Amino acid sequence: MIQFRINEIFRTKTFFVSFGMSFWHNHPGIKLVIPFLLGIITSIELGVNSNSFLIFSLVLLSLSATSFYFSTYKARKIIGFVFFLSLFFAGFTYSSFRTEKFSPNHFSQQESHKKLLVVTIADNLQEKENSYKTILTVNQFQGDSLSVTSGQVLAYFRKDSISKTLKYGDKLLIKNKMNEIESYRNPNQFDYKNYLNLNQMNYQVFLNSDDYEVLAQNSGNPVFAFSQRMRQTLYQYLIDNGVEGKQLKVASALLLGYKENLDPELVKSYASAGAMHVLAVSGLHVGILYLLLTRIFSFLKKIKNGKFILTILVLSCLWFYAIMTGLSASVMRATTMFSFIVIGNELLHRKTSIYNTLAVSAIILMVINPFIVYQVGFQLSYVAVVGIVYLQPKLNRLFYSRYKLLRGIWAITCVSLAAQIATFPLSLHYFHQFPTYFFISNLIVIPAAFFVFYLGVLLFLTASLFGISVVVGKLINGIVWVLNQAVYWTEGLPYSLIEEIEFTVFETYFLYAIIVVVLYTLFTRRIQYARLSFILILFFCGLQVVQQYQFTQQKYLTFYSVNKMSALEYTIGNNIYFISSRELQEDWSMMLFNVNNHWNSHNILNKTYLKIDSLPADTAFSHLRVFKNVIFLDSITIQVFDAKQSQVLNSNYLWIKKDKLKGLTKYLRNNKPQHIVFDSSIPRYKLEYYLPVIDTTVTQVISLDKKFYKVDLE
Repeated sequence: MIQFRINEIFRTKTFFVSFGMSFWHNHPGIKLVIPFLLGIITSIELGVNSNSFLIFSLVLLSLSATSFYFSTYKARKIIGFVFFLSLFFAGFTYSSFRTEKFSPNHFSQQESHKKLLVVTIADNLQEKENSYKTILTVNQFQGDSLSVTSGQVLAYFRKDSISKTLKYGDKLLIKNKMNEIESYRNPNQFDYKNYLNLNQMNYQVFLNSDDYEVLAQNSGNPVFAFSQRMRQTLYQYLIDNGVEGKQLKVASALLLGYKENLDPELVKSYASAGAMHVLAVSGLHVGILYLLLTRIFSFLKKIKNGKFILTILVLSCLWFYAIMTGLSASVMRATTMFSFIVIGNELLHRKTSIYNTLAVSAIILMVINPFIVYQVGFQLSYVAVVGIVYLQPKLNRLFYSRYKLLRGIWAITCVSLAAQIATFPLSLHYFHQFPTYFFISNLIVIPAAFFVFYLGVLLFLTASLFGISVVVGKLINGIVWVLNQAVYWTEGLPYSLIEEIEFTVFETYFLYAIIVVVLYTLFTRRIQYARLSFILILFFCGLQVVQQYQFTQQKYLTFYSVNKMSALEYTIGNNIYFISSRELQEDWSMMLFNVNNHWNSHNILNKTYLKIDSLPADTAFSHLRVFKNVIFLDSITIQVFDAKQSQVLNSNYLWIKKDKLKGLTKYLRNNKPQHIVFDSSIPRYKLEYYLPVIDTTVTQVISLDKKFYKVDLE
């Protein structure tokens, strides 16, 4: 019989010594980043404008820093705690200070009568079905005089001959038609408003050709403008030298960060194979370039001041690459981190701690943009690097071969395994899927990425040498073709992608705790931690069992809020009956955008689809029956409003869809529904017109124009 000695597991001294108090002593960067990060997160979550903490945090920082050098050893613990608090409040205050909507200069804080805005196009235009999408930076209000203002706006330009000519850096005079971005409408739906708020955008605008006037061109950031021109030139080099088709799409994404050309099917294939990191220029690509540069310029270490020259050259090349790839957030993160590694390794003549390097680079990025902490790429990048740095050497020692090729294959496998272990919980939380054969695909993907990257650099260097560049271009085309075939083959394997996984924030943190304890157990081989691992895993499995049982008992009714479309869902256990308009079911992507997260979070396994436009006159399922325009859901009665129907029915819900309001007044004289549900396609002004004629016996009037309606039937 196994005895779980909790006191043995959590002996204070043993526990903290095991997790390495020396680690915190040797990595001061981590001690700085944690309270600052927590302060930023707290400020964003609370959404409070608290600039008043600024002076308080500065005083605390000064006092704690000064007192540290004049205090006793015992007092330093208290001073350390004060220092922690001061950094926390500093992060809290700084995040609030950088929130643009709190700024008195933000355009939303200005006088509403100022109808004209001077703006600058701050990003490349993305082509949509009926419009061009971009970001506008607001510079000035134009009224009786010009007044400086600030803010960013998500903008959509209607497609026409004028909007087609717009580009980054153009300065425009636009009508002030700003609309606040709406929040999510349906349960568990992606909160696009919150996502944009974290990117400092609270408003959007839809512009026709008569809503704006071009005032000037090329008035944007010259570095970014240069970056875009260079990307376009290098992209043309790929085309001119024989890179074509899907190979061009992948190569341009891998080398230049061009993701606009990627079609959804290709992206899905790479996601299923666990190779999406290849298509997004990030730490992998910057790391490859760093290794290439340090090897090319290694001879400089042998000459006088060679390390200084090497540092300057490597830093210049890294940041030039960042400019070349469009100065994306992921590349900026990676370039900043590797810059610190270069300076520490070469210029300071000592090896830097990668953990300190990561911490310092994270602090710098948070100072530049505190809201970056909520970007998925930021979280995945740092977690992946920590996982690789810590786990890869340990995993690599588990296998040794005298054959160099096998050692290389195992090293690549360990890199992939380390990154996947580290990012596994986050990936489940954000993407709700897991690529089963990632370790197989990465045996080909990572070496192929190395070769394509090196050849891409060679291609750009030999672009003027037609004979050489064409050969290099053909090699790139061939390697990427092999890469694509490997991805397609991996995707085609059975159970290549496990989908519809739902992980809450709590489950994500709990899973990380299990991974940390299990790995620590494996590496230290201490029985007390094995027992702790077993307890945590058992508790986690118990939570999953309880949750799955709760799903089998669920029973609720949901009216969805989908613009100009109708949707009703009856959920019982793991089964749903989904009744919607024909347009919604024909637009599969729109339907999944509105409902799929909700289905995943409630473990929906069986789905029955019915179209409200053509409901069968008399049909029955186990929990649903339709008779004419009346839907019977077990004990719930829902009547779809039709003025032509003459039967008298006191239903639980009267569902009024689309714009069919004629005859409602007469209908309500004879029918007394408990609840009236107005579809999201019905304008609020029409709803308000009918409110006075609705009898007081109606328990509730529900409008779906802004948000869903859900009722628990348990």
